[in-house]
Order: sequence, then structure tokens, then C-alpha cells
Amino acid sequence: MQANAANPQKSGAAKVIGRVLAVLCVLVSLFHIFVAVDSSISVVQQRVIHVMAILLVYFLTNMDKLAGKSKWRTLVNGVFFILAVVLAVYFIKGNTLSALSQRGVRGISQTDMVFGIILIVTILYVGWRSVGPALTILSLIFLAYAYFGRSMPDIIAHKGYSVKKITDYVAWTSESIFGSCIGASASFVALYIIFGELLNSFGAGQFFIDIAYALTGRMKGGPAEASVVSSALMGSINGSAVANVVTTGTFTIPLMKKVGYSPEFAGAVEAVASTGGQILPPVMGAAAFVMADLTGIPYSTIIIAAIVPGLLYYLSLGIAVYLQACKKGLDSEEASRLPVVKEVLKKGWYHAIPIVVLIVALLGFGLSPNTSAIYAMACLLVIGLINTLRKEKRLPIKEIGEALVSAAKTTVPVAIACACAGVVIGIVSMTGIGVKFTTIVFRVSGGNLFAMLLMIMLACIIMGMGLPSTAAYIIAASIGAPALIQAGIPLIAAHLFVFYFAIMSFITPPVAMSAYAASGIAKSSAGKTGLLAFMLGLAGFVIPFFYAYRPALLLVGAPAGEAIWCVIVATIATVNMSVAVIGYLKKNLNPVFRIALGAAALLLVLPLTWGDIAGLAISAAVYAYCFFGNKKLA
Repeated sequence: MQANAANPQKSGAAKVIGRVLAVLCVLVSLFHIFVAVDSSISVVQQRVIHVMAILLVYFLTNMDKLAGKSKWRTLVNGVFFILAVVLAVYFIKGNTLSALSQRGVRGISQTDMVFGIILIVTILYVGWRSVGPALTILSLIFLAYAYFGRSMPDIIAHKGYSVKKITDYVAWTSESIFGSCIGASASFVALYIIFGELLNSFGAGQFFIDIAYALTGRMKGGPAEASVVSSALMGSINGSAVANVVTTGTFTIPLMKKVGYSPEFAGAVEAVASTGGQILPPVMGAAAFVMADLTGIPYSTIIIAAIVPGLLYYLSLGIAVYLQACKKGLDSEEASRLPVVKEVLKKGWYHAIPIVVLIVALLGFGLSPNTSAIYAMACLLVIGLINTLRKEKRLPIKEIGEALVSAAKTTVPVAIACACAGVVIGIVSMTGIGVKFTTIVFRVSGGNLFAMLLMIMLACIIMGMGLPSTAAYIIAASIGAPALIQAGIPLIAAHLFVFYFAIMSFITPPVAMSAYAASGIAKSSAGKTGLLAFMLGLAGFVIPFFYAYRPALLLVGAPAGEAIWCVIVATIATVNMSVAVIGYLKKNLNPVFRIALGAAALLLVLPLTWGDIAGLAISAAVYAYCFFGNKKLA
């Protein structure tokens, strides 16, 4: 009887917590929309409120999950929630204009230091729980480096800083936790997450999947091609490679398995396709806006520069998928099972209007990312309102509410990752390790550009492992980009180089997050899926080297003739990589021809006349053999 009597109380508590959480999430999302259209709140206070709101959402979400299941853990999260409320009040009061001016004169007090340490520990703890241990451990390493600087090897040593100085810089300035990382999260990232959730809430996600399947289903390997196209469409908007896997993969992976692809290959295709969404304009998972903020390069210039590399990435994957279908003798899907393009467009063409509005606002009118997102959301809400009234004779209050709640929850790991990344960047700035890293790169590489690019590639992949894409890029840019710029690589090419390899960590073992998420859906071996994803994404490892050596591929400031030649050569190199990875072109290729195509692709990367001639000659010879040669030689 007592147990039965307790259940209603737990159920009632869970309902109360759930309702409070829903209200908080809606308010948090509305706050981000408000600051996008109103500048009355200072930038520092926007960032402080953003961080504190995200902490409140995290702890209250945990309470909601645990209510009625574990009284002790619910109580612990309740204590953390109260602590987060106290932190919020203290830091919001401590970042008013008068408080900032006073602290600028006298420095932080002992109380400020205590609250600063509590904030740092809380953020690192939440980062560990919500994002994973990688970023928290990296942040702790950098904090230790700031404190023990005198004890470090001479090449990276510095004078060392006290706990008070570190706390002041990390928690109470706009250079670390409340720096540009969290600024990007508070403005661009949160706003585009809201936009993406509203799109999904009104059915746009399913529309993009249906149109992709209708367009590609008649091809060999149609479901896999649908995965490539739908992931490209959705991945740029939702800001997370793993979220893209879960969104599109639940549809495409079972279809790929059904037509004959192995579970490992199906999972790998989805992982590579979903990861590519982060490097494909126009939104690029919000990283394009962050890049514009960090570099001062106009947003329109960045997406023009990123368009060819992004398309080459998907071209390589599309060719690999098609060749694998040919190699396995897979047939195209029966027409009767496929959605018809005309019917899909007839039912859902209006879902594309907000995307068009966004692109036109960003590129056609040159509006800011925030303003463009507001216009796109307004358009989306009008369409959703009309559509819901027409079909169901009601207002879409439920859809909007669910989207706002989901957006706030989705923002939590991204914002916390940006806050942790801010800790790393603050220490980099404080200690000057970024300059030292540039010195180390030049010393170890001996000034050789290829060796330097390899070192920075490895550093970016390692630092990006386990991190959300935006945070991965920000950390990689703070460490790797200065060395590339000093080596003579143009600013935009340097930042796109580190960005690509930070993103490629999602399909690079041993921490291939996208591949492991896809393997869960495919019910495949995580290790084999990760290795296959790495192989299918090999072209993505070559493309950044191409525009590091040939910046004309980015179409920015280059003569038209040179840019066109670079695009042609890069396309041939990309096709070579895909054929070499799959090992099939009209016939199975033996290892000699596969190695030859891979070597030709690498030769075409170098901006040398003899390299172009040799690469094109090798490519032509292999393709001629494949199409016209003796089949017995295969």
C-alpha cells in the first residue's frame, strides 16, 4: 500500500518537473530569438545568460529523466540546479557595466574567485556528462599547463600563473568561457538549431528524405544515394553530424541493407554522408558564421570558397556508392516502391521556401546570419500556420512548443562544448602556446609545407575527436591556423583546412562518432563500420591538401582560367580516389591499378606542370584499360 501510495507522488513530482522544464526551454529559445532582433542587452550579458540558462536546462532535464526512478540522483541534480541558479544570479550581477568597471580597477575578490572556480568545475563536469570525457580532459590538460608552466620543457615553458589569475582570466573575462566560442553559440548556433527544429517539427526533414529517395531511387544503389543527398540537405542545417545520422539514418540504413549492402557498408555510407553536411554550404552546421566572426572574412566569401570542396566530397561518396552497387550486382529499386518526384513536390514543395528565403537573405541581400535566420523562421512559421489551419483547422501551438523545447535541449551539448573550448582558447591566449605551436611545427617540419600540413592535419583530427563540430573547429583554428598562415597559405584556405580535418575526426577511428552512431542503427560492427567510413571518406582527406597547394580551387580572388583548371583537376583526382577505394570500374581492379589511381590523385594535388601531366596520363591509361582493355588482365 505504501509503495502504491508513493507512486502517485512520484508521478506528480515528475509532471511538475516536466512542466517547469518545458517552460524553461521555451523561455531559453525565445531569449535567443529576442537577442537576435534586439541589442539592448550587452554582448557579455548575452553570453552569461546563455551559459547559465544552458546549465539550468541541463540539470532540470536530468531531474526530469530521473524523477520517479532514483530519488537520490534526483536530489543531487536538484542541488546542482539550485547551485546553477545561485551561479546565474551572481554572474549576471557581476557582469553589469558598473561591476565590470570596478573589477577592471581592483581585480576579482576572493568571493569572485570562489564562484569562478565553481563555474569552471561545473562546466567541465557538465561537459563530461553531456559531450563526453574528451573535451573535459583536454580542458584540464590546458588548465594544468597554465599553472605548471615553469615546469614544462623549454620549448613550451612559460612563467606560470596562480589559481587566482587563471580563474580571473577564464571565468571573469570575455576571452575564455565567455569569449567568442560561447558568443557564437549564443547567437548563430542556438538560432540555427531553433530553425532546424522548427523545420523538423513541420515535416521538412521527411520531405527532404522523400525527395532525395525519389530522385535517386532508380539508380543502382538508390537508397545509398538517397542517404548521400538527404544527408547533404539536412546536415548543413542541423549542426551535428551525429544528429544527422540519427535523423536520416533511421530511414536510409535499413533500405540500404534491404537492397543488398552489408550492414557495415550501409552504416559507413550514412556516417560519411552525415559528416559531410558540416562542410557543405550554406549553413555548414553554423561553422561558417563562426569562421566569419573569427577571421573577419565576409560570410558570402566563405560559402563561395567552401562550395567546390563540399561538392567534391559528395561526388566522391556518390561515385563510391554507385561503384559498390555495380561491383555487388545490386539492382535499382522497383519503381512501384519509390515515391514520385512530382507527387512529393506537390505535397511538400512549401518546405523548401524557408531554405530559399535563408539563402537569398544571406547571399542575395547580404543580411547578417541572425537577421537571415529570423526572416527564414518567420517564413517557416507563416507556412506552418497556414498549412496546419488548412489541414487540421487548428493553430500549430503544439509543433512550435515542441520545437522550442527540443531546440533548448539540443543546444545544451553544443553550448557546453563551446564553453569548454573557450577554456582551451583562453589558456592558449594567456600562455602564448599558439605561437609556440607554430614554432614547433616549423622546427619539426624543417619548413617543408607537406610535412607541416600533415602535422596540422593530425593535430586537428586528434583535437576534434569526440567534440561537436563548432567546438572542434574553434580549437583547431586557434592552434593550427596561425602556423598555416605564417607558412604563406591564404587566411581562408588555412581556416578551411583546419575546419575540414576537425570535422573528419567524426569518421576517423578510434573515435569515429558518426560511424559508431550509424553502426548502432545498422546493427553492425562498430570497428568495421568506422574503418569503412574512413576509407569511403578518403577523398575528404585529400581535398584540403588540394586547396592548400592550389587556393584557386576556392574560387576566391583567382583568375577564372586557373580556377576552372583547378576544379577540373580536383574532380579527376576525386574520381580517382573513389575508384581506388572501391576497386571497381566496369571490372574488378587489381591492387596495381588501384595504387596507380591513388598515386595519380596525389600527383594532381601538387601545383606542378609535370605532376598534372603525369597524373592525367596515369588516369587516362587506367580508365582506357578499364573500358577497352583485356578483361582477363583484371
